[in-house]
Amino acid sequence: MKPELKYGLTAGAGVCLWTLGEFLLGFHTTRLAIGAYSGFLAGVIPLVTLFLLLKAKRAASPDGRLTLWPGVKSGLHAAFISGVIVYGFMFLYSNFINPGWMDHALDWRVARLRADGVTEIAIRDKIKLYRQMSSPVGCLLSIVGGTTVVGAIFAAGLTLVLRRWPRK
Repeated sequence: MKPELKYGLTAGAGVCLWTLGEFLLGFHTTRLAIGAYSGFLAGVIPLVTLFLLLKAKRAASPDGRLTLWPGVKSGLHAAFISGVIVYGFMFLYSNFINPGWMDHALDWRVARLRADGVTEIAIRDKIKLYRQMSSPVGCLLSIVGGTTVVGAIFAAGLTLVLRRWPRK
């Protein structure tokens, strides 16, 4: 199995398991205040898997070096695979595991915005954007596209870090 596929599947599965854990802990139902922030921690999973992928790629190279473009390309492929896995899972999650969770989260966000004194016009604009990003096309763009772009950026940074990282 190619390393990009292996680590992309691992990252995707890790994020899916993290999301299920959030659901089981009530972060998408009864503890939305925690859930608003716990999702950011899911970003650690792809970052760690990208690091491990690039470290493995460096170790597999004949001269023990990893240059920037091959590192970015590997990260791009792994992140795309991860994004596709997470997109498929989020479709299942939103339609079968926890239907209506996005509406519940939106109600919570609107209440928070009103409590913070945000104008109704600004709240409506945020609701519109949230609904657009929650649509199938919006999720495709934000999850698959966003994960791929962020993966390429992280891979570039991690490749540069690994060039200085001591070899064992």
